[in-house]
Amino acid sequence: MSGLKNNVTVRYVQAEDREDWIRLWLKFIATYDDPKLPKGIENANFDRFIDPQVKMWSAIAFLKDDSTGREKAIGFTDFFIHPSTWQIEDKTYLNDLFVDDDFRVGGVGRKLMEFVYNEADKLGAPSVYWNTDHFNHRAQLLYTKVGYLTEKRIYRRKGY
Repeated sequence: MSGLKNNVTVRYVQAEDREDWIRLWLKFIATYDDPKLPKGIENANFDRFIDPQVKMWSAIAFLKDDSTGREKAIGFTDFFIHPSTWQIEDKTYLNDLFVDDDFRVGGVGRKLMEFVYNEADKLGAPSVYWNTDHFNHRAQLLYTKVGYLTEKRIYRRKGY
């Protein structure tokens, strides 16, 4: 798997990627315990990603098979920018990151995060942040290499 990332390309999703992205999204959502998402959220999200008026994006990672020349979608990341009262520049929130189980620990997650970092710089929103579940130790192995753990805690409005 160590050479995996050399055969991986990452780019923004395009309209023709809907089926691949939704397949990966459903695998991602299946890793959560009953997330109670609204019906059709996967299509609503994808529509946002390809709408140039919405500042919400997804990038998808493709693995190229050298023997056939075909590409397989193996991961994605979703992100958006927003203003902040604590700084002049917008901030980038990395909302979702997923790599298919068969392709983890091969540098694909890092490559997806680096894509977000590069795009955040281009968008003038270089402050990138994200969160993860406290038990997601595998992801945290990557996160401690590409970022740092803050002391913030997340609270949510009751019922939401």
